[in-house]
Amino acid sequence: MKILTATFTDFIKFNKKPNEDYFLVSSKYPIFVIGDGVTQSLFEDGKYAYPAGARVASQIFCHSVLEYIEKNFEPKKEIIEKAFDFANERIWQLNLVEGMVEKLDYDIYDLFDTVGVTAFLINSQLFYGFVGDCGLAIFDKNNFLKFETKDLVLPAKERAKRKYPNWEKIPKRERTKIMHKEFRNCPSGLGYGSFTGEKGVKKYYRIDKKILKEKDLVVLFSDGFREYLKFPEFVEILRKGDKKSLEEFSFKKAKENPKIFGTDRTLISFVYEKNT
Repeated sequence: MKILTATFTDFIKFNKKPNEDYFLVSSKYPIFVIGDGVTQSLFEDGKYAYPAGARVASQIFCHSVLEYIEKNFEPKKEIIEKAFDFANERIWQLNLVEGMVEKLDYDIYDLFDTVGVTAFLINSQLFYGFVGDCGLAIFDKNNFLKFETKDLVLPAKERAKRKYPNWEKIPKRERTKIMHKEFRNCPSGLGYGSFTGEKGVKKYYRIDKKILKEKDLVVLFSDGFREYLKFPEFVEILRKGDKKSLEEFSFKKAKENPKIFGTDRTLISFVYEKNT
């Protein structure tokens, strides 16, 4: 199986913060994981938060999920749920060690967290799970989009706007605090999920499986690549596994519109073939 992987740093903030995305592909089985660390609030002087836990959280997520699925590689959706639990507990330990739980104010001191997506393939069965705005898409042999996961953070933002009619006038820093304190891992299920170590994230696990057909193109992605999936040229580049063209296309789009196409972005893609 030919696997294409790529990760790009934020086009605007590359010199101010690290790439908070991370990914892993198993060397033992067809298992794929992407973590998208959530940027911590900036200090009052504008400097990037320290300790810088977003990338560490995404790394812990990827290594933990991959480790668990490799050890329990079976055609069961429950494996992903348990892998997510395992990763979430490790991220909780990170927050304890770094003092984030003790200092938590949802502003300068906030829980290190990450959203993420994973998938593993057994014969034609693709088992997948995700939390937040990472996702998975499947295109058929003619590059027609046959399936794409939904952004699960967006509905929470819409609920926040309804709860706070003056939402757009609230300072961005305060809006972030509201989202993290009131909506992140909210036990009611009416918020959004992120791996912070909090138990409430379980409400936001989305786990299922799809049966692949010959020549289906599978794409796992962090949210920075979601808008790219609309471009036929981009999908064809993934199908061909052309990394150089991918880099050129991504740079071009990021330059055209940094806000939409230039954030941290990571993907893993492959074309399913029955004899692999």
